[in-house]
This record gives sequence, C-alpha cells and structure tokens, in this order.
Amino acid sequence: MTTDEKIVGAVLTLLTSDKRNICVDDATSQHSLAIFREMARAPRASRQQLYWYLPQGLWPQPAKVINSFSQMKAEGRDVRLAEPRTKENALPGLDQMMLNGAALRLSQSLSPAERSVDIRSAWLPAGSSARWWPLNRVNASCVPRFRISNPVRNSEIAFVAVQAEHWGTLYALEPVNGNWRPFAEWSRWLY
Repeated sequence: MTTDEKIVGAVLTLLTSDKRNICVDDATSQHSLAIFREMARAPRASRQQLYWYLPQGLWPQPAKVINSFSQMKAEGRDVRLAEPRTKENALPGLDQMMLNGAALRLSQSLSPAERSVDIRSAWLPAGSSARWWPLNRVNASCVPRFRISNPVRNSEIAFVAVQAEHWGTLYALEPVNGNWRPFAEWSRWLY
C-alpha cells in the first residue's frame, strides 16, 4: 500500500470501529484542509469555538436525509439539519497549537502533497463498501454517504476531511511503525 492508501485506510478503520457499515465513494476528492483554511481567516470569535479532540467515528443523525428535504418543504414543514453535538474534553493547549500550526502550514503549501486515492476493496476494512460516486447517489441503501478528501501530509502528520451527509470533520493522523493512525479530530461542522 502507498502512504496515502495507508492514511485513508486508517480513517476508514476509525469510521467502522463501532461496527457500523459505511458506504464511501471509491476515490478521494477535494482538499482536506479547505474548511480549516477558511476558518483560520474567520473572525476571532468564530475561531475560539474550534478545538481538537480525541478522534471518534463520524455518524450523523439519521433522522433527516437530504433527499427528504424537498418533500418536507413542499408540505410546508420547517426544515432544519441536526447540528453535531459539541464535544467535551478538548486536547491540551500545546497540542491545540501544534495541530493548528501544522494544519495551517500544510493548508498554505503549494507543494503537490495532495493526490486522489483510489479506494480499493483489497484494503477496505470490514463493513465498508466503496462504489463509483454516481452509484452511491442513487442507491437508497447507501445512507449515510461518506466522502473522504485527498490526504494532505508531510512525513510527520497527515490530515483527512470526512463528510457524512451534512456533517463534516477533519482528522489528524501520525505515522506509527510504518502505518498511520488518527490521533486527533477537529470540531465537527455542518454543511
């Protein structure tokens, strides 16, 4: 496996760690640090609500699925997406500074550190299925749909964003014995 495949595989393993089946697009896309880069430019009051935590799998509330919004609007019902719960027990301040600094440096890097990764069944963790993205959009059993961003990395740290339906998060990974493991998760956001 390539380094980027190991990074994506580690994120998929975290997402399936609570024995839930996930449906993911068969290739990564988009820049992992795009949301982070935008929030780094946000007003200070907004930035003060963003923290790094110990990583957990991302699983949005299934109560409302994007496809049902049009029907709910047509019926005149109020449509609101459930926001991710605020996590407790943020990592210590020094860890926050280290992670923010690394993410900011890599988000502004002009190097070709970002590549799309083909997610292959040979290294998918149990409970995962990777399909061509149009099939995931029309398959009713593929809920919630997960999208994994292109890993952004250097030799010491990697970042991967995950979107599940209308929720998103950013994972930080570190190399451990020739593999990678998630060690931090940024505040979750609502798309």
